[in-house]
Amino acid sequence: MAAMLFTKSLSLRTKLLFAGSIAITLVFARAHRDEFYGSIHAIPSANAAIVDSARSSDAKSHTEGHYSRRNASDGLFYVDALVNGKPLRFLVDTGASIMVLTAADAKAVGIEVGEQHYNSNVKTVGGKAEMAWATIDRIEIGGRNVNQLKAAVVRNGLGVSLLGQNALSKFESVTIKGDSLSIR
Repeated sequence: MAAMLFTKSLSLRTKLLFAGSIAITLVFARAHRDEFYGSIHAIPSANAAIVDSARSSDAKSHTEGHYSRRNASDGLFYVDALVNGKPLRFLVDTGASIMVLTAADAKAVGIEVGEQHYNSNVKTVGGKAEMAWATIDRIEIGGRNVNQLKAAVVRNGLGVSLLGQNALSKFESVTIKGDSLSIR
């Protein structure tokens, strides 16, 4: 009996020590993130997902500075934005490090990419895809403008453009609660 109690308490103690060390590591990483990120050099690659664009009849609303939407029939969240003044639909992809535009979407918003500019690769769930770097002059979501965002333009392999972390991080908050998305 005593041996069993000792084993249980040791297991709990081990778990608590492990959880504590993770918490300390996270606090340290958060406190020193600027020093860490300042030393990183850009590498011409990015992560993205491949999905087919689903249309949603679910409710959406936006007031100045706030955009909200219910998820689509495929369970994902899509955002209607103005890119360089032209409407464009994005999949909200919190796993994509940068914005990714399909070649057709890039052309539709006035971003021309020549064949010679497809000189990098992007990692997708489907494998590597050729991409070119571009800069989006302006994107507007829910009345909020963000200027001069880097984006990857993918030649093939993507069914919808992706709203990645470099754009999402420019907003005050991005919240997913149940089947609702809110961007402020």
